[in-house]
Amino acid sequence: MGALPVTKISVEEYLALDRAAEVPSEYHDGEMLPIEAVTWEHGLLQVNAGTLLKEHLRSSPCRVAGPALRVRVSPTKFVLPDLVVVCGKPVLADEYQDTLTNPKVIVEILSPSTMNYDYGEKFSLYRRLESFEEYILVWQDRPRVEVLRKTLDKRWILSTFEDLSASVEVESLGISLPLAQLYADVEFPALVDD
Repeated sequence: MGALPVTKISVEEYLALDRAAEVPSEYHDGEMLPIEAVTWEHGLLQVNAGTLLKEHLRSSPCRVAGPALRVRVSPTKFVLPDLVVVCGKPVLADEYQDTLTNPKVIVEILSPSTMNYDYGEKFSLYRRLESFEEYILVWQDRPRVEVLRKTLDKRWILSTFEDLSASVEVESLGISLPLAQLYADVEFPALVDD
């Protein structure tokens, strides 16, 4: 017995349904994918990261937004990052002004259920955006932040920050985010060595 066929919907149907829904969804080539509820730590980290970015960007032309702001990465793919930073004028896909096309920096708080997607397919989708320069991946079970940065020759290099006394360098924005402030009030489970 085979799997049941998946009913595909158009981009227009997706946008209408998603705008009316209580739970947001991503969209990939005709399929709506609901976003899972987040943990307490995820929520704390999202607020902490957004607050730090807003404070550091106050006197710049860059602004932070999220988490329910949709990003169109292709005509048939829409994703929902945890936070985005836009420098200059945001380019929005339509009159609803809820779908961005030009993020410069994207922040994802890693969850066990989405970590592989955030590192793999989602990062691949983000790289389609010409404006996209830095990807900040924040672990929620330990103090660890990884930054993937696009070089002038369009290669991506990885920097890892793991000490609470360190600061995350966000080079495309010219700012540093202290890990101690990013992880304020976050409790880590006891880490067991393998």
